Amino acid sequence: MTSNLKNILSRFPQFELSYETISHKKVSEPYDIALAIPMGKKYYVWFSYDGKRNICYLMEITRDKRVGTITELTMKCNQSMYFGTVLYGTVVSLEKATQQVFVIEDIFYYKGISIKHHTFSEKLGAIDNMFSDKLFENSATIAFALPVLWCDNIVDDVQNKAQIDNCGYIIHHVQYRSLVQTMPYINMSAKPKTTISEQVAAAPMQEPTFYGIIPQFSYGKPQYKYPTSFVVKADIQFDIYHLFSYGQNKSQVYCGVAGIPNYEKSVFMNGLFRNIRENRNLDYIEESDDEEDFEDTRLDKYVHSEKTLLMECVFHKKFKKWVPVRISPPGGSVVHIGKL
Repeated sequence: MTSNLKNILSRFPQFELSYETISHKKVSEPYDIALAIPMGKKYYVWFSYDGKRNICYLMEITRDKRVGTITELTMKCNQSMYFGTVLYGTVVSLEKATQQVFVIEDIFYYKGISIKHHTFSEKLGAIDNMFSDKLFENSATIAFALPVLWCDNIVDDVQNKAQIDNCGYIIHHVQYRSLVQTMPYINMSAKPKTTISEQVAAAPMQEPTFYGIIPQFSYGKPQYKYPTSFVVKADIQFDIYHLFSYGQNKSQVYCGVAGIPNYEKSVFMNGLFRNIRENRNLDYIEESDDEEDFEDTRLDKYVHSEKTLLMECVFHKKFKKWVPVRISPPGGSVVHIGKL
């Protein structure tokens, strides 16, 4: 651990995460609000200082609930926020968003005051003040949002199917809380109850891999007018391909997800990175899976997850995405992040 990291962690407030429990039964009063908790890695966002400089940190939470990697975010807020505000949530990647999104699930400190034991209604009030002050509109590196939430009494996950189906991100579970009482959070599956045969056939969903915060891009630079080469890597999730440019000493810099605007482009990319019979011959669609393929439940069985290609891409102005066009010819070079 570096001395700078030790210094940051030595100033980070000490507190425990809110207590959560799992229930397989109906949830009744006083639990009166439900949150669609995203699938993905958990993080703290901490508004603090570094010497005389106000600073905002994105802090990864490891499996053992410790702080892992720390990234500095570009934010412009009023001075009182940097007295010590700590948010908790998930970073998600949305296909049509130009930024990654930090979904706020909880707040533990607000302007230096601990509100861990406040009611959820009071916590929502603090978060609402942050949005009302337009705090998050000046974030250049990441967007902020609340999870999908709704008020409901005596509900279970099946009754909430409409809210779950219309959510804009992959849901890990539904969490129930009380607005006016300090009580443990109750987690329930986001999947509707199914028959045994449906449970066997259902494949688990996989969120896109998180490679880090996407830099702030300047779309007016000349590079966006020309074909540009990136290192491309496939995700387990279909039609998700990650782009990397070069930084200092040819270190890879994550540049977000490629644009896959149509079926033809999807087939083209599948042919490069995935082993899909139907992609090569549509007649295979009418054939049943053989027993060996059916029994192979690995999430990555169709994707060459370690494969990378240097690919030429063109910029799609409407969607603000780089669309892969072809494998770069021999001698092609990866674009430097400074040109973007």
